[in-house]
Amino acid sequence: MRNWVKQIVVVILLGAANAANAGVTAKEISGKWVKAGANSVECLCGECIDIQPEGKPQPFCVESNQVYITVFYQLNAKLNQVDVVFGDVIEVGVGGASLPWNRFDKHKPLAVVDVSDVKHGKIKVKWYGFRLKNNKSYAWVGDSYSGTYTRTTERDPHR
Repeated sequence: MRNWVKQIVVVILLGAANAANAGVTAKEISGKWVKAGANSVECLCGECIDIQPEGKPQPFCVESNQVYITVFYQLNAKLNQVDVVFGDVIEVGVGGASLPWNRFDKHKPLAVVDVSDVKHGKIKVKWYGFRLKNNKSYAWVGDSYSGTYTRTTERDPHR
């Protein structure tokens, strides 16, 4: 086979490989995901995540009866990940009232969702927590969301 033919074949194969790994779409990741071992009907705080990456603030339970916030889901298709970014406080209990809400960074993710396995119905969440502005430390971490999740078709009873 001539060299130029080999080069064309390599370019075509590389193009096909890049297309196959182009990343996921918002439609593929949208919806309710349930943590492995959790009850998909009850969906207690830390057990379910409802990803809606259309840029609107979404309600999010951080700590049951203590911390309810809004988050934004920011899809980075090239990295096959979704950043979960703090939006604002909805409601806090006694424990959440003492947190420095106005000092939390609204640009750094609370969590990162690995969506590289979404085509097989799985995502992985790595929870970081609330990061202080202009600081590398986290003021309040918690880790109840970290883990593997599967897609559910259950209707959310709270909507």
